[in-house]
Amino acid sequence: MGYAALRASGRALASAVALAAAMSVSAASAQDAPEKEIKITPKKVESTPAPAKAAKPAAGAPAATANAATGAGKSAWVKLCEKAPLVKKDKDGKEVEHRIKPIWLGKYEVRWNDYDPFWQRLDLDIGEIRNGVDAKSRPSKPYLPPDGGYGVDGFPAGGIHIVAAKKYCAWLSKQTGKQFRLPTEAEWEYACRAGGPPVKPDLKALDKVAWYNENSKEEPHAVGKKDPNAWGFYDMLGNVAEFVIIDPDDNRGVVAGGSFMDEAQDVYSGAREPYKPYWQKADSQIPKSDSWMVPGNYIGFRVVMEDSPEAKPSNPLAPNSK
Repeated sequence: MGYAALRASGRALASAVALAAAMSVSAASAQDAPEKEIKITPKKVESTPAPAKAAKPAAGAPAATANAATGAGKSAWVKLCEKAPLVKKDKDGKEVEHRIKPIWLGKYEVRWNDYDPFWQRLDLDIGEIRNGVDAKSRPSKPYLPPDGGYGVDGFPAGGIHIVAAKKYCAWLSKQTGKQFRLPTEAEWEYACRAGGPPVKPDLKALDKVAWYNENSKEEPHAVGKKDPNAWGFYDMLGNVAEFVIIDPDDNRGVVAGGSFMDEAQDVYSGAREPYKPYWQKADSQIPKSDSWMVPGNYIGFRVVMEDSPEAKPSNPLAPNSK
């Protein structure tokens, strides 16, 4: 395939990924007819039937609208609708209520499949790239393969700086006409807890839902390989730690949930870690890059799609995780 054809294929893929990311929502009840799983690749579009039997949401799950294939990884989004405020203790130990407005939250961490069209500029043609179109709103070219050699297809995008993650959300919003952003700390924890109390599993339970240092070989794994929580979210604990927004003006970031590098005791719903210079220890640039974090490949993110009348399409697209 010639370079022009490759770029054209890339542009088509970028469009498909952006559109599917915005349009892939989980809104069917367990009684609804089964949907179809749409698999999009650069070459062709295929559809295969999704499992006919629904996985019933756990008790208390009405606050999240789960797809009939909740446990099978066939849809990309879950809607959060507050039934009760999130109650968290502040730094002084006082309980504080946090209101959660309706949003759609990604069922999976953002994968390289999703992020590659953005940072590789696959939606632009050669002329646009040479003319520097969107140059300031895209990540710089990395010195090393950003996936670290662990894998791209289905693997979480790691080592992403929070500034680049915010730019990705802006790009996705521009591509689709919908509004995307990083989750607030309260939104993330509400989803992680599935509306219940704080989650800190024992070793046996943790092994079922999370990749942490004792079962991960200290490397990332494809998303959706562990069990989801009660609302159908995968990898909320472990795999890559995820950016949450506490201060909107903070361009260094705080991550939640622990990662594949962390010990079991540090992988739970209340786990938080602010930016550490070590995340960019191997970055020789001065100042440090706001695109990549090396060796911080255990830092990733998932995204929020703001709720709106338009944010209710179909055509699920999700990792082939099961």
